[in-house]
Amino acid sequence: MHVLFDRRTSRHYPYDPVRHFLAVESRATADWSTRRKDIWRRPLFASREVLSYSSYLTRKDQSDYYLKRWEGYLPLPVRLAVRCGRIKSFLASRKVQSCLRSFEDRVAPDATITRWLKEHKPDVVVASPINMRFSEEVEYIKAARSLGIPTAVPVLSWDNLTTKGVFHVIPDLTLAWNGAQFESAMKIHRVPPDKIVVTGAPFFDKWFDNSVFAVEREAFCRQVGLHPDKPFVVYLGSSMNIARDETWLVRELAACLKRHTNPLIQKMNILVRPHPANAFIYEGLEGENIQVYPKNGALPDTESSMRDFYNTLRYCVATVGINTTGMIDAVIADKPCVAIMTDHYRSTQALTSHFRCLLDADVLEIAKSSSECVDTIKRLCGGGDSREHSRRKFVADFIRPCGIQRPAGAVAAEAIEFAGQGKSASQINALLTNLN
Repeated sequence: MHVLFDRRTSRHYPYDPVRHFLAVESRATADWSTRRKDIWRRPLFASREVLSYSSYLTRKDQSDYYLKRWEGYLPLPVRLAVRCGRIKSFLASRKVQSCLRSFEDRVAPDATITRWLKEHKPDVVVASPINMRFSEEVEYIKAARSLGIPTAVPVLSWDNLTTKGVFHVIPDLTLAWNGAQFESAMKIHRVPPDKIVVTGAPFFDKWFDNSVFAVEREAFCRQVGLHPDKPFVVYLGSSMNIARDETWLVRELAACLKRHTNPLIQKMNILVRPHPANAFIYEGLEGENIQVYPKNGALPDTESSMRDFYNTLRYCVATVGINTTGMIDAVIADKPCVAIMTDHYRSTQALTSHFRCLLDADVLEIAKSSSECVDTIKRLCGGGDSREHSRRKFVADFIRPCGIQRPAGAVAAEAIEFAGQGKSASQINALLTNLN
């Protein structure tokens, strides 16, 4: 396995997880990928952003927030033009979308990337996510397709198909997590159903064999700055795009806990787990019943960070948040999760299609305010958890639809191996079913 990373994008991320992976996997090597630099780069990338914007114009089930966000990615002349309603209607037309796709098809793949693939002769090219703004890795899928090399795209995250750009090149294989992503791949990205394989969510496999992460409660509380004899809830921070500054909500929640009439609730602490891309807002937030850990946020992508998150969820009474992947982590851990749904975050929470997956699955406790949230926490402390069945069903349907005991990463790996053998998605689906 040869793994390529985009040098410019990767400078924002720690290299430790990659270094650890290369140390334990002797068959893997890593290097920097190549960026397209020919005369077609600017017009091609611009046309891709316009097509993604056009897609948002036609989606009635998605929040306008994402349409407005993608508007900011458009070339300046187009950004100015879409202020006119007629131009928007024009860009949303099937004719414009067809022209943009035709332009993509007519532009040849990058010569340097094509030459690299010819030299290295991979059995299969896997790229993800291919649909971020100004996505570079899609060029490898485009070049591989032109050479007849099998291609696969694993879906990166729970919201990747609904809140990012569209697929500009259709791979031989799209590895969806579940039925909901299967539908999104077809409807939003125009991926034919016979090119989709449902594998489950490899991203969450780490939580299904987590006994090695357990530490004693007292040791954990000492590590994060909590009193071991006091109960605590975890506030799961959201990204900057979802909730630019949610510290006001944490302070309000802390105040509601302190002034509650129930002694158990009064001594309840809040452990804030910042989103790694929005941790700076919590500087100086800590108080009498608030602790922030880890201070700079952390992805659960190393053994130590996974251990921290596992024990955070293990010992808390419940979790609280707006709209974040951490809510799914909590559901997998079978911990109650309270979503505070206020008008303040409506456009990035209640109106978003990926958050509605959680609402439709009935895995969340809903609170309209901090005081309602505290009342819900009190009920949960008294044993009033009525969503255990919903949480387990969600895990079975959304996270591991191929079998609760079957690692999604293993299913995805099998699918990719079959693709490298020249098998179609339909054949792979049949083979995976027989292996189940």
